[in-house]
Amino acid sequence: MKTDELIELLVQDTPVRLNLDHALMHAATAATLIAAILFFAVIGLRADFVTAIETGRFLFKFVITGSLSLTGGMVMFRIGRPGVPVRLTALGLTVPALLMSAAAIFELLVMPSETWVTRMIGRNFSLCLTIIPFLSVGPLACFLYALRSAAPTRPAVAGAVAGLVAAGIAATFYAANCDDDSPLFVMLWYPIAISIVAGTGALLGHRLLRW
Repeated sequence: MKTDELIELLVQDTPVRLNLDHALMHAATAATLIAAILFFAVIGLRADFVTAIETGRFLFKFVITGSLSLTGGMVMFRIGRPGVPVRLTALGLTVPALLMSAAAIFELLVMPSETWVTRMIGRNFSLCLTIIPFLSVGPLACFLYALRSAAPTRPAVAGAVAGLVAAGIAATFYAANCDDDSPLFVMLWYPIAISIVAGTGALLGHRLLRW
């Protein structure tokens, strides 16, 4: 059977689409549970969590990480299906970046310039670069396993998207521990940690999702 014929059959096969949706939904549930268990077992909530949730900077971190998980998940649900366009959906991935950029600009406008570098470097950047990839391991494995039941035409890209979603979930949990709430810190270090996971996902996807 030719590749084009196989793609056409997969596109037209409703049970395949439903199975992929179910697989990814189960993977998302398992990914969240695994990340939660590891988070509470290893680091847990920050000491001042109860008072921190009353501050805008702390809560906004969850807006960023949550929007990444949501928009990345929307792309992931489509990218495993050959012939299904993802470009328009992928534009949603700009939402977290735009929100983060707006928050960082606002921070620069309202805070004294002599505090910018301190806020950007923060106190726990090494923990950020360690914990987010660590918490992403289980979720990434879940998503890659689910995508193996699909037929992504660009396996490396599919793996990278899986990495973005996994990192988004991990970053959401880490944000509950991280006491560096400045958007300047989040804009610098969170993307670096997330990129590590996305890059790992691309490498693994290239090897594991080929068909």
